[in-house]
Amino acid sequence: PVPEPLRLSPGIGPEEIEFRLARFAPVTLTYDAGLLAEEDRRVLASLLRAAVWMDSIFFVQVSPRNPEWWLELAEADWPGAVAAREYFRIMFGPWDRLDGNRPFLDVGPKPPGAGFYPPDLTKEEFERHLAEHPEDREAFTGYFTVIRRERGRLRAVPYSEAYRPYLERAAAALREAAAETSNPSLRRYLELRAEAFRTNDYRASDAAWMELRDHLLEPTIGPYEVYEDELFGYKAAFEAFLTLRDPAASAALERLAAHLPELDRRLPIPAELRGRPRGLESPIVVVDEIFAAGDTKAGVQTAAFNLPNDERVRAEKGSKKVMLRNVIRAKFETVLAAIADSVLRPTDRARLAFEPFFTVILVHELAHGLGPGFIRGPDGAETDVNRALRDLYAPLEEAKADVVGLWALEVLARRGVFEAEFVRAAYLSHVPNLVRSVRFGAASAHGRASVVEFNFLKERGALRVDPETGRIAVDVGRMAEAIEALAREILTVQGRGDYEGARALLSRYGGTPPDLRAVTARLREIPVDIRPRFEVEGLGARVASRWPM
Repeated sequence: PVPEPLRLSPGIGPEEIEFRLARFAPVTLTYDAGLLAEEDRRVLASLLRAAVWMDSIFFVQVSPRNPEWWLELAEADWPGAVAAREYFRIMFGPWDRLDGNRPFLDVGPKPPGAGFYPPDLTKEEFERHLAEHPEDREAFTGYFTVIRRERGRLRAVPYSEAYRPYLERAAAALREAAAETSNPSLRRYLELRAEAFRTNDYRASDAAWMELRDHLLEPTIGPYEVYEDELFGYKAAFEAFLTLRDPAASAALERLAAHLPELDRRLPIPAELRGRPRGLESPIVVVDEIFAAGDTKAGVQTAAFNLPNDERVRAEKGSKKVMLRNVIRAKFETVLAAIADSVLRPTDRARLAFEPFFTVILVHELAHGLGPGFIRGPDGAETDVNRALRDLYAPLEEAKADVVGLWALEVLARRGVFEAEFVRAAYLSHVPNLVRSVRFGAASAHGRASVVEFNFLKERGALRVDPETGRIAVDVGRMAEAIEALAREILTVQGRGDYEGARALLSRYGGTPPDLRAVTARLREIPVDIRPRFEVEGLGARVASRWPM
């Protein structure tokens, strides 16, 4: 039969898709290109050639059918087709990440395993296969394999095989960049990452990324976050960040890293649940984003990140916190300030400022490196928290990072690192940030985490929605106690590897209450996030994606 032509989903007309597109405010991300020497420009040009291949890989990780849909959209001329094409680009596919991954094109529901598994694979079939073939467990649950059904049998295919045409080209570009740079640590990282694309072993290059020194360009490229895999949360998605470091700003924030061992010891969790100690080396890097690709660019833009995610590397090297300053400022000025105008009481709104908001993002990333990593699961075997909590790990980990980060601010204030008024301003900036994240939708780990936090804080009396004004009243005095209580609950679930406990916590607090829905409904005309434009100065025009190659 002749396939039906691609159309908007029933109930979504041209005006609706135009409205959805308008929720992403176009912003040109700038950086100081004058800081780049001629060598840096040559290195960056090669890095850009590598980074755009991450778009191509993530494009098919979302769905193997994305290329054919993209080609059909390119020829479509029905009303709304232009907006649908741009929205498809933002979402990396036909499913709306702000609307629970419901399709905005009439293609049917998104498989929870995205393109990492056969679309009809169930959890039961997967677990049955592992019960019958225990020798497959490591490969099947590993971060860097896709699962295929071949001749009626499931098989784990390494990324190096599944995405070989893309990875070979990306590796060649990384080797070109390595040959151009005179920085030994950057050369080593790029060479090892290129080799990892061939061998499917990312451990050495992750360690080399942690050891970057005396460099201006800060590249991050490869498979990292597992959010796209909503079936099990096992599979890492490809992404790239090309950024420009600010050494002075980074040095100013490094003082916080010295407090991490104490913060980890003081976490509100019994010592026996902490698991094997992580490395607490925690470099903090302030950068401006030059270019981003792949998973990080889909839907809502990443403002900061904490990598690597491999607990083996974290145990040895700790993790690095990268603050995307120009992205954070764009979100603050374009989205957060407008939300605060609507949801905070005027006296609270007057205390909103960029620096406390920036610090909330920073301590969120620091908190990802705190708490249980490798643990003893319910069966007594050592595992990591991600594998123990599977598909529930991502929203719980994001909620943990939020509340443990805010808890850390309170502890550091008692040590004189922050003024009490600064911490109060940070609490107040967190409230419109929760509302901002709730708008990301139930398909977003950050969105689910924010609903949990809102409901818990409201239950403890730290937040209240005024029924007359619809504004959120913040009881700063109760915030610290409520935040510590939620941190304790989440850390306990993680420390025990308690999947059912995670399910119960998310079930109890994960529903969006009517008063929060009313708050977000008033924000209809405020952008949900930014739509970055990457004008790579000195290196030609805007960098184009390689879709659908």
